[in-house]
Amino acid sequence: MRITFISIITLLTVTNIQAQSQKDWFHFPGFDPALPTTLTDKETLVGVLGLAAISYSLEEFLFKKHNNVNYYSFRAGMNKEYAWGLKNVWHQNAGIEHQPAPWFAVSASFNLQQWSDNSPHIGTDDRFGLGLGLMTYYRWYLFGKKRFKPYIEYGIGLFQGFKEFPYNGSKFSFNHSSQLGFEYVTRNKNKVRLGYGNFHQTNYNMLDSNPSYTGYGFSLSYSYQIQ
Repeated sequence: MRITFISIITLLTVTNIQAQSQKDWFHFPGFDPALPTTLTDKETLVGVLGLAAISYSLEEFLFKKHNNVNYYSFRAGMNKEYAWGLKNVWHQNAGIEHQPAPWFAVSASFNLQQWSDNSPHIGTDDRFGLGLGLMTYYRWYLFGKKRFKPYIEYGIGLFQGFKEFPYNGSKFSFNHSSQLGFEYVTRNKNKVRLGYGNFHQTNYNMLDSNPSYTGYGFSLSYSYQIQ
């Protein structure tokens, strides 16, 4: 746990330094939010949730080779605004993870989120904020029975800020996360993950103002198996 905590602090420190020194971070080709092939629209959301339901049902009712392993899950990360690089978001999650099969896992967690906005035309009081939310994550593994394995993950949740984010946006939004990463299973069956990908906030135009936010960044996770 001590090594994991030190790794999280190191990751956040490095990404914070990079966020101040670079305008933009790498984004996956095809996931550009300005293109139709984005993972941040309603159609993708419905499709991914449907795929997650099918994945869980296949293991529960067809394959029936249950792992049924549960974990306490912790995550921390940072995202830097796409294109402009003026808004940074930090997040910390704690929750429960369930893995019914070597190739699929699902988790739910509480989300604490902070943000900073360096846009030159806003006042000091609008440059920092925080909020709370709930997130669910759906993860598919390649080579699921290996100790070191790649994965693709999609997350969706609800977020409520104590002030508007972005500054001309809304306090309430939906959070989206799509990442590629690698997971390592330790000797005591716990799991460490490092992911990189897209993060998006939007209220789907349910409220009057919806400028939304899109960023790219890292996350480091630790899942502790429940005995």
